[in-house]
Amino acid sequence: MVSYNFFDRASCDLCGLCLNQCPVLEMPIDKAKIEFKKLVDGQETEVLTKCTSCMSCNNFCPSNSRPYELILYRWYERYKEKGLPLAAKFFLPYQFPNFGSALLEQLPQDENKTVKSWAKLEKHEEIFYPGCNMIFLSYLSFSKIFEGLTFMGSLELCCGEPWYRIGVLEISEQIAKKLEKQFRELGVKKMIIPCLAGCNMYKNVYPRFGATFNFEVIPVLDWLWEKLEQGKLKAKIKLNRTVTIHDNCQSKPFGNKYYDLSRKILQTLGANIVEMEHNRDKALCCGMAAFAGSHSVDDILNAAVRRYKEAENTGASALALYCGGCQWVLSIAKILTQGKTPIFHILELVQLAMGEKPPHRNIERAQKIFDLAMQEAVKVDPQQRFWPQKIE
Repeated sequence: MVSYNFFDRASCDLCGLCLNQCPVLEMPIDKAKIEFKKLVDGQETEVLTKCTSCMSCNNFCPSNSRPYELILYRWYERYKEKGLPLAAKFFLPYQFPNFGSALLEQLPQDENKTVKSWAKLEKHEEIFYPGCNMIFLSYLSFSKIFEGLTFMGSLELCCGEPWYRIGVLEISEQIAKKLEKQFRELGVKKMIIPCLAGCNMYKNVYPRFGATFNFEVIPVLDWLWEKLEQGKLKAKIKLNRTVTIHDNCQSKPFGNKYYDLSRKILQTLGANIVEMEHNRDKALCCGMAAFAGSHSVDDILNAAVRRYKEAENTGASALALYCGGCQWVLSIAKILTQGKTPIFHILELVQLAMGEKPPHRNIERAQKIFDLAMQEAVKVDPQQRFWPQKIE
């Protein structure tokens, strides 16, 4: 049986730097030491309700003890005892019907047709795996830059990352085994993936649960850069705009690699980069994972608004990001704040530089997702809890 506590207690000296450097908690070092010791000892601590699951703490740990994994494990213990709020069920993968399946019913005809074509799971050695976040924003695929690629994926082939981010680790293990079997049967040897969340799950997280994926995982940022270097993608138009970049939480397990690469791609295409107050290792979560600790939808929205306002404060002419989930969450924040700074996925900026006119439906899509969430919220008793059934 897999142990779900991946924190390395033996290497931890309780220095407190993880909580001291946390961009959300920012605890004074003496308090950080006390609170982390409580976390280690399984005592009640504010960390477990204020943490937004942004993963920064792992990057600030000088002994590589993985403090984030300890937070996840304590959430797992809480889940085993108390379950999850029933309201969360609507937003979690494999809990059909959920907001994903509801959203697909409302997609424009061109996207609906596209998503259905991706859902045909057939044997292929090389695939472009859209993941749920690109399925929800399938218009991002309407570009010549993807010509010749085989897109394959569906909500039934989701990487399941949200379960891991909220600490429901036994479900993560079940999804790992399910996906291991499915991809083995599909014969996949190479996967291009637009989402670093999925990349991290397949490369780093699921192997801890005993799963083996015998295929190469190539994040779309690596794929784009290779095409640009080889001259297979050639910019026709310089972007000529000032851009600030939101570094998503799942870029943090890869060190500086994707912080640097996202900036290098945009600078190559003619963008000038200005940084938000919190960037790279100290980047704030878009808000999506802020639910993990507090189980509060308000905290999701507050975190999203805070992050979007931070982008606006840079004076940039565009907010760029490289995660589909971050795009629709921060687009909700833009709607709520009536913000002026437009939000672009890096794929859209590449398409613009190639002389294309991407559909850019993020605000429309964010509004649909927000409406679905609000409709569900009024139906559910906020006090009711649930324990998910086994995923096979």
